[in-house]
Amino acid sequence: LEGNENFMANIEDISEAAADLGVKKGARDSAEVTITDNDSVQVNFSPTIYTVSEDGESVELMLVASGPAPFHYSVTVDTFDGTADDGSDYIGGSFQVEFPAGSTTASLTVDILDDNLPELDEWFGGLLSVSGVEGVTNGPQSLANVTISDEEEIFVQFDRAGYIFDEDVGDGILTLVADKPAPAGGYSVEVSFADGTAGSPGDYSGERQTVFFPEGATSVDFAVPIVIDSLLEGNENFMANIEDILEEAAILGVKKGARDSAE
Repeated sequence: LEGNENFMANIEDISEAAADLGVKKGARDSAEVTITDNDSVQVNFSPTIYTVSEDGESVELMLVASGPAPFHYSVTVDTFDGTADDGSDYIGGSFQVEFPAGSTTASLTVDILDDNLPELDEWFGGLLSVSGVEGVTNGPQSLANVTISDEEEIFVQFDRAGYIFDEDVGDGILTLVADKPAPAGGYSVEVSFADGTAGSPGDYSGERQTVFFPEGATSVDFAVPIVIDSLLEGNENFMANIEDILEEAAILGVKKGARDSAE
């Protein structure tokens, strides 16, 4: 891309034979010839796919021009929401990205916001456009996609290492606690039971249970039926264990805490 160029054509000499015939240069003995430039520069995102950690602070979007231009120009990048929200997950807007004369690369930095909430990966986009710049257009790679990966973790454990229930209590209430509120949609963990001196089903119901943490919850109670057997037998025990983190919970970063079993 170089702009229009020109050169001059001049009637330089009248040959002797022509001069003898009276041939002379007229008033318009030179002419300007202009070569119009029809080349163009295309600007694209390169690459078009980006991934950034939620605690990564920012992501740099790269723009590449197909060739240098002899003048300074700017292009526009407009961000738009996908599953990520402008103002809560990232700081978006309409940005002018400058290309100094002769340059072929430029970049735009978009700030990422860490909301400290466990959640699925989210994304937003960038749209490149060029207007009012002669000889410069946006190319086929005018869309960029940015994935914000969430690396927050939730640790789930029992609220204590041991529980004591009277045999005639009916239901023994156990409590699971999490160190962060459950995200939108909640998640589930599974609790299994293992006989000690108490046996299932004679002393308690040892069926595996799925315990659900609804959105915003940091603790959940669940009941274990205790069976009255009318026998004098001394104290008995069994173990409750956080057995499995279900797939959707694992995706959210849910993990077993240090106190993953209780007597």
